[in-house]
Amino acid sequence: MDMDKNMDLDKNKNIDMHVIISDMAGGSMEAFGELYDSLSNRVFNYAMAITRNRDMAEDITHDVFLQVHKHAARLGKMANPVAYIMASTRNHSYNMQKRERWVTGLQDNVIDISAISSAFNRLLFEDAFDALPANQREAVYLHLICGYKHKEIAAIQNTPLVTVKWRYGQALTKLKEYFAQNDMEVKCDEHI
Repeated sequence: MDMDKNMDLDKNKNIDMHVIISDMAGGSMEAFGELYDSLSNRVFNYAMAITRNRDMAEDITHDVFLQVHKHAARLGKMANPVAYIMASTRNHSYNMQKRERWVTGLQDNVIDISAISSAFNRLLFEDAFDALPANQREAVYLHLICGYKHKEIAAIQNTPLVTVKWRYGQALTKLKEYFAQNDMEVKCDEHI
């Protein structure tokens, strides 16, 4: 499912999401499967953007959905369960990274950015993206790749809106500078 369809699914099924979670709390594995199918790619990609490690992102996705299933009744009472699931993904990602660093040290990994067309441009984007601080990398990923609005990102990150906008603006400036140094023309829509 492509990103636009995934975003439409959440917006069109906002009420249905509560129904799905309610059914899941009642023990419906079919409802859990439907929730998993609609959100697993976004959870995985968000974890991947933070950790830059495919195996770790898969583990995080698994852990997040186990917690969602375990606490479905509590999740169903929330105004925006999708934002909660994404915030949980963020928290799991950072916690797992801390554990991983403690045990094995830092690992160099590559993120899969399918939105960049040529292999050369993709490599340049990965270098530029990886050079960003984690909080700026998150803001860019959530806004440009996932399509979240800054207000939604602030809720996911539990951060003031002005901070999210500042991080996003700083990241775009750094990306533009990086691409300018590599003689690449970049067109960014700044929705700040």
